[in-house]
Amino acid sequence: MANIVSNEKTYRHTQKVRKENHAKMSKLRTIVKKTRSSNEQAQLNEAYKVIDTTASKGVVHKNKANRLKSRTAKAFKANLQVVA
Repeated sequence: MANIVSNEKTYRHTQKVRKENHAKMSKLRTIVKKTRSSNEQAQLNEAYKVIDTTASKGVVHKNKANRLKSRTAKAFKANLQVVA
C-alpha cells in the first residue's frame, strides 16, 4: 500500500473499478453462453445490448465486441437450424 494520499486514493479507485469491470465481464460471459444455446431472438438482442454496453464502457475492445457478436450470431443461427 502506498504512503502518499493521492496514491492511496488511486489504489482505492482502481480496486473499485476492477470489481465493477469483473462484474460486467461476468455478465457478458453468462449472457453469451445462454444466447449460444438459446433459440429466442429476444435473447440474441439482449446479448447484443450487453456486448455493446461493455464495449462502450471500455471493458472490452470494440473489435472484440464485434467478434463476440459475430460468433454469437453464428452459433445462434446454427442452433436454430438444429432445432428446426
